[in-house]
Amino acid sequence: MVRFIPLILIVVFAVAAGVFLATTRNKADAGPFSGERAYSHVASLVGLGPRHPGSDSIADAREYITGQLKQAGWSSSLQAFEDETPRGRKEFVNIRARFPPADGGEIDWKRGGGVLLLCSHYDTKLIEGINFDGANDGGSSSGVLLELAGVLRATPDLARRVEMVFFDGEEAFVDFTEVDGLYGSRHYARFWRAAPAGEKPAAAYVLDLVGDARLRIDPPSDSPRDLLLDLYGAAEAAGERRIFGLHPTPITDDHVPLNAAGIPALDVIDAGYISRGNWHTAADNLGSVSPQSLEKIGRVMLELLTRRFGE
Repeated sequence: MVRFIPLILIVVFAVAAGVFLATTRNKADAGPFSGERAYSHVASLVGLGPRHPGSDSIADAREYITGQLKQAGWSSSLQAFEDETPRGRKEFVNIRARFPPADGGEIDWKRGGGVLLLCSHYDTKLIEGINFDGANDGGSSSGVLLELAGVLRATPDLARRVEMVFFDGEEAFVDFTEVDGLYGSRHYARFWRAAPAGEKPAAAYVLDLVGDARLRIDPPSDSPRDLLLDLYGAAEAAGERRIFGLHPTPITDDHVPLNAAGIPALDVIDAGYISRGNWHTAADNLGSVSPQSLEKIGRVMLELLTRRFGE
């Protein structure tokens, strides 16, 4: 009996420890990213009204985004500019966000060497006669970035390798041309175009239309191969490879000006959403955004960051 009781205790402890480790492993696999929290950010942005450039609503959205970033410990820099549009000269404001240096010093916004960009647009298309929410188109990707900002706060060394950019004016006022649409990303890209190669951000992932329940991410056919393989690898590790494919043609989105400026950029986009009926209609409301889809994308992007930077 003296020897038997300790043996039982050892067995019980081992079983309990195994259950604990399995439970914590499952929690770790699920990741800290919350689709519900990301969805709440989307809902807050949608609640402000249509966010077309120069509107009171987009100013409110900007205040919300910078406020949430500040709460998560990030610093923001507003990149304001004007540009000619088919509707006259308009004002636009990009939002840049970085995690403060460990030594408490100032952020050097002119230096981007080694930094990975995570991008979204936060504006909505101005459509006459339609109260266009842009819940999926502009809202979903912004919600994912804001939730990522909160999650990355727990790993400051990793957060410091990232710059988040919320572009204004992604939507064309009439139709996408070289001078209509992508206003924010074109302006941001010009900021880096003349920078030495070593001072430019290392790469960029542009998120767009990532909230639909029937989520299928198909980056364009001309995507940088290394970034595409990194994305697929992260998706495989996160258990989400089945929702990632490849679009058969190039796509016009905010990644295009970045690539032209020498920053390898990949569009993380549900290209099929454009043909499924809700794109640029009143049906792109909160009902078209799934917290589960937001969580899938968030988990994949977290996996991509940790794999890239070895955290």
